[in-house]
Amino acid sequence: MAIITLLTDFSDKDYYVSIFKGDLLTTCPSVQIVDISNSIPSYDIYAAALFLKSTYHHFPKNTIHIIRVFEKGIKHQQLLAMKYKDYYFIAPDNGILTLALEEKPDLMVRIDDLQLKTLDEYYCRVVKEIVFNNNIGSIGKATNDYVVLKDFKPALNNDNIEGQVIYIDSFGNVISNIRKKDIEEYGDDINFRIYYRRKDYIDKFVNNYADVPRGMAMAYFNSVGYLEIGINYGPAAQLLGLKIGSLIKIEII
Repeated sequence: MAIITLLTDFSDKDYYVSIFKGDLLTTCPSVQIVDISNSIPSYDIYAAALFLKSTYHHFPKNTIHIIRVFEKGIKHQQLLAMKYKDYYFIAPDNGILTLALEEKPDLMVRIDDLQLKTLDEYYCRVVKEIVFNNNIGSIGKATNDYVVLKDFKPALNNDNIEGQVIYIDSFGNVISNIRKKDIEEYGDDINFRIYYRRKDYIDKFVNNYADVPRGMAMAYFNSVGYLEIGINYGPAAQLLGLKIGSLIKIEII
């Protein structure tokens, strides 16, 4: 049974996701559809890239990942189908795939414009080709000409790392673009301060929220390796005055 994942900014409050799932199941009744998230902030391809980067490889090989975030009309934005490390991806040509996936694809195909009536039909056509023929080469032309965006990497300087908030989860926890491997570049036994405001800092990492008392700010590397700042039993973003794009700076002492 083929697995299809959905990552969209459609919102579960509306009927758009249900319509799309119905179209997919009508095209390929035997597939299993799994939601990664349909609550990506509208047009936020950076948040979507974070979700995709963090999750795609947890699914079985040959899973079809569909990304529909910051999607324009057919005449204004073409669709891409990609094979990458034994996974399939279908997404708008807006740079989201290059943000999420670090290496070049095995194959990138620009989907032929057949003047279909809806975008759903384009996605369904590609899914059908993958499910029944295990192939994307026949639905368009291979291309190296697509939108490329730079990953949200922090600046690694001699004595500090400058990153930023890239996502705030439903609990108000703050996720930065600083990764565990970034701070490991400075050695094992280092002293540091994590500044989340000009004068406010955290000077150690913990393993989980229970390692600090209630109401205290803490920092740790989450399950996908990104530096996360939270408050035990509290919405960190609100209480610490942080938002998307806020500076997170680690000073090496």
